Amino acid sequence: MSTASRGLAEGPHYDFVIVGSGFGGSVAALRLAEKGYSVLVLERGSEFADDEFAKTDWDVRRFMWLPELFCRGILQISVLRGAMVLHGSGVGGGSLVYCGVLDQPWDEVFDQPEWNQPIAWGKALAEHYATARRMLGVATNPKLWPADEHMAEIAAECGLGETFRPTQVGIYFGEEGVEVPDPYFDGQGPARRGCTHCGACIVGCRENAKNTLPKNYLHLARRHGAQVRGESEVTSIRAISGSGADGAGYEVTYRRQGLLRGSSHVARATSVVMAAGVLGTVGLLLRCRERGDLPNLSARLGQRVRTNHETLLGGGALDEVVDHSKGISIASNFRADSVTRIEPTRFPNGSSLVMRALSGPFYDGQRSLAGRVWMLLSWPLREARTFFEVKLRPGLARRTTIVLAMQMEDSRLQLRLGRSPLTLFRRRTVSVPDAEKPVGAEVSAGHKVVRSFAQKINGIPIGNVAEGLLGVPITAHILGGCPVGTAPEDGVVDTRCEAFGHPGLFVMDGSIMPGNLGVNPSLTITALAEFAMSQMPAKEPAGALPRAS
Repeated sequence: MSTASRGLAEGPHYDFVIVGSGFGGSVAALRLAEKGYSVLVLERGSEFADDEFAKTDWDVRRFMWLPELFCRGILQISVLRGAMVLHGSGVGGGSLVYCGVLDQPWDEVFDQPEWNQPIAWGKALAEHYATARRMLGVATNPKLWPADEHMAEIAAECGLGETFRPTQVGIYFGEEGVEVPDPYFDGQGPARRGCTHCGACIVGCRENAKNTLPKNYLHLARRHGAQVRGESEVTSIRAISGSGADGAGYEVTYRRQGLLRGSSHVARATSVVMAAGVLGTVGLLLRCRERGDLPNLSARLGQRVRTNHETLLGGGALDEVVDHSKGISIASNFRADSVTRIEPTRFPNGSSLVMRALSGPFYDGQRSLAGRVWMLLSWPLREARTFFEVKLRPGLARRTTIVLAMQMEDSRLQLRLGRSPLTLFRRRTVSVPDAEKPVGAEVSAGHKVVRSFAQKINGIPIGNVAEGLLGVPITAHILGGCPVGTAPEDGVVDTRCEAFGHPGLFVMDGSIMPGNLGVNPSLTITALAEFAMSQMPAKEPAGALPRAS
């Protein structure tokens, strides 16, 4: 392993400080601790016990991440010029709010050029996908529901009925509601309870059934000595020059939650792993480079950002004959064409805040800004029934199925520091379109499926405000920004995920994703981190605890 520049002999020192506790950061925490390194994980969000998650998304304080309004929940919504992004916060990162889907990409994904530079990622990740599946407890969803049956019909009508299948998910399907001793790690893990199919995966699983990272990687990392600190937001990472007795190569400044801005702390480490998600990782690294704290970062930082080429739409029934809120959040999927994957998605009963806030008029084709504003403002008059059903009538979660459409086709944004209309006097992370492969707002195959689904449930198609008003896609799976390359001229990190120009600085989250997946990325992020960790040498023999793989 490369060593960083040395300096500053005082203060707490760790072999590794990990910024973020999502799929990449949690893998790094466990594998590094197993290899004998001292590890500190810093996570800006809070740590939640199962009964501390919001019961519905109307409990904004515990569901939404809006720290300016004292809301420190698990979901943040960020609006960029090129996309509206839904991403996670909390100890466990995106695993707290994701739907549990853990699928490998189609074989065709790895045939794309971006997935063969600078190495053939399909071959490199094969064994690590297997490890990730074991660690995350992947199982086949055992129950389908009326919305899934309608989607199976639509798949058959598309001539792709054989592609319909139950989802592969990280959920424990034991006897419903019954708690059992750890079923995954020979007693090293926590007790678990069988899934009750309540639909609350997105809001936060209160049933101890979803395999979130605090129940596997992070739990085991702590058993091996890793420290995990929630409510600790990293504000700066500075490379240290000179020499020091403690061997520190980086100074990490973070702020603990408190009144007003909270208290500031410093940790020093030989190495740092960035795993704060695309917006967190790329945004912090851009600021550190601009300040001169990490001056040697590649000019490629912030490039090749992708949205998984996806959108979120919906179909709402006009009656309540069927309760669409029952079942795990995503119970099935199918291919609508050669590049498009469709997943019917549900919120639990009573959780309609996000759906109401993000839904908008449904229409095909692109319009000018004036045209989009007119479509939104005239919506209550043009389609009074639809507007009432979506924005005002109670029971929206019981009547509505969200349609998530994802594509493996390549399209890109670029992230940089700039000013937006909301932050005129403060520079923040903003996006600009890619001139060669811009991201489009509409996924036409998704529109076709939504129209068919709405007909089958005697309902209405529902659009989203990002596409309908802003003319940008909405994504829960932003990817890229720290491309892997062979030199600083074509990448930010090498194939070991170590940053060019700053030895000992690693990136292990969705930022290093080579391209769009067309499927949910959590399993692939985990496999990428396992791949990187497999190349990390042990510091000393592991302790008495056996390896957890």
